[in-house]
Amino acid sequence: MKKKAVSKVDKAIKDINEEKTLFKWTAAERAFKKRDKDFWITAISILVLFSVVLIFIEEFFLIVALVSVLFLYYVLSTVPPQEVKYKITNRGIHFGDSKYSWDILLRFWFRKSLNVELLEFETNLRVPRQISFVIKESDKEEIKKIVLKKLPLVESSPNFVDKLAKWWNDKMPWEKREK
Repeated sequence: MKKKAVSKVDKAIKDINEEKTLFKWTAAERAFKKRDKDFWITAISILVLFSVVLIFIEEFFLIVALVSVLFLYYVLSTVPPQEVKYKITNRGIHFGDSKYSWDILLRFWFRKSLNVELLEFETNLRVPRQISFVIKESDKEEIKKIVLKKLPLVESSPNFVDKLAKWWNDKMPWEKREK
């Protein structure tokens, strides 16, 4: 009789400690969109005009920084991302080799970036403050249902910089818009 009671307790302890996969998918490691010639002509033209103004006020390091940022964006726009395995478990979220437990995640939201659906988390860490995962549009409702049990959902990013970037992107015609 005691053996059965002990085995049930052992099984309950084992179940608590066991990590269970709730949902998994494979997607790109970051949002990606190949940019066309018109985009780069516009971006370089703006950078040149802005650099001329900065030359007159002798801000050479700022010019170098802006050119560096444009070069980084160029590299990220021409090199396609690798496929990564994502996994939501009862203990947290796995992204490739990285693991984020539920206790460091504060809230989540969905957003679209570069024609890709993203699942975004705000963390209580200093770095990274936000984590983005690429998801498939068809998996969005299933992921939402699972994550809602652990974290609150917000409509959009609570970050001012994200709101400002979205506004700028909507107003600035970087390339031809698809209708």
